[in-house]
Formats: sequence, structure tokens, C-alpha cells
Amino acid sequence: MTDLPRLLPAGVPAALAALTQFLWILQIALVIHVYRTGRPYWWTWVLFMAPLIGGLAYVFIELLSGFQTPRGWFYSLKPRKWRIADLREELEESETIKNRLALAEELFAAGDVTEAHAVAVECLKGVFQNDPRTLVDVARYKVALAQHADAYAILARVDTTGNRLLGLELQVLRGDCLAALGRYAEAEAAYEIVVGRFIGEAPRAGLALVYEKTDRIEKAAGVWQEINKRFRKASPAWRRTERKWYKLSTEKLKAQKV
Repeated sequence: MTDLPRLLPAGVPAALAALTQFLWILQIALVIHVYRTGRPYWWTWVLFMAPLIGGLAYVFIELLSGFQTPRGWFYSLKPRKWRIADLREELEESETIKNRLALAEELFAAGDVTEAHAVAVECLKGVFQNDPRTLVDVARYKVALAQHADAYAILARVDTTGNRLLGLELQVLRGDCLAALGRYAEAEAAYEIVVGRFIGEAPRAGLALVYEKTDRIEKAAGVWQEINKRFRKASPAWRRTERKWYKLSTEKLKAQKV
């Protein structure tokens, strides 16, 4: 690595020279982060043209914004294990559907799908057993566990009248179940209903996977390219929630050499 302090004029304080080298390393690290995480390419121009101001802007806009949660910024800084422990205590103190589903959601985010499902499915034993939100959440965990037939049966019980957003979420899950069960034509129709209406790339990704399963590889590649391009032009909030689809689209395009 270049020894930057030696390139500076004689008489520059050692502390300033060290800070200059640190900022240079940080600038390179942030540029690498831009490429590896799919951020818009114009960030590289900002980082090179204004290393200090651009770096601070990148950290606050792209990185720190990812820590925002409904429970507050400081809560999001807690390790996930601590958050799960807190939610377990809250559930023990107050056995409510809200607390139970919150714990299930955190467990699901931690990758513990089995326990998330076990916690959430208990909600179906009480007065909320026909609650639309609860049913959709339980179905989502069943889909993650590849229990597609059971998930599909639960979704058939959901009444989303008056709740458009929940209806769109249900339709995506319905498409996932149908695709996993090999009912590709029905899955394609389910996804097409919500593409452009659902907030997220899940239905587009579902369509691309159906196209692949039905040997429409070029059409699938077109959808993966669209997801990839939309991600790079999107806001930080969008990229935070849709990153898994960007990664999948990148992997698919590399495999297809598109």
C-alpha cells in the first residue's frame, strides 16, 4: 500500500498525515462497499470528488438509515440475541398476540424459522385464530419451512376485505405455494395480479422462477435484469428490504452469463 504520509509536503504534522491516510483507506473501503452491496454507482463519484463530506453523507444516508426500526434507533443497535431475550421477557410478562408475533418476527430475521413458526402458530389456538394478520404470518413461516400445502390451506381461510396491503401480501404467498406445488400456471397468474402493486420485488422474483421452471429462460433473464437495475436506482429503504432479491438476481444472471 502507498505510504501517503511520505507524499505530503515536509512539515505536515504526523497526526494530520495519519488522518489523511485513514481517510484515503476509508474512501476506498466505502467505494468497495458501494459495488458489493449494489448501491447506485453515482456514490463512487461523490466519494472521489468529496472524500470527507461524501463519506459522511454515505454513512448517514446509506448505513445508519439501516438501523431505523419502529422501536427506535438505539434499540436497533442491540445485538439480535439481546432483542430476542427482551421480547421473550415481554411475552412472559404479557401474553399478547402482538408480543408473540413480534418475537416470532425477530426469530425469523435471525434465521430460526422453526422456532418462529412454533411461537407464531400458538396464536391460532385462541380468539385470534381467524385473525387475517395472524393467519398470513403463520402461513409465511410455513412457506419458509416448505410446508406449502398447509400454508395454502391457511391462506384460504383469510378474509382480507378492507385491507388491500394484506391482500397483496397474501397473493404473493399464494403464488409461492402454488409454484412450490408445481401448479405453475396458477402461480404465474397469482404473481401477475400483484406485480406493480405490491411494494417489493417478491412477485417479480416469483415470476422469474416460474419462467425458469417452464423453460422460458430468456424471459426469466429479462426479469432478473429488471430487478437488478431497479435495485441500483432505488432509495436506501428499498435496498434494505429488497437486497435478497438483488443478490438472487445477480446470482441468476451470472449463472446465465447475461
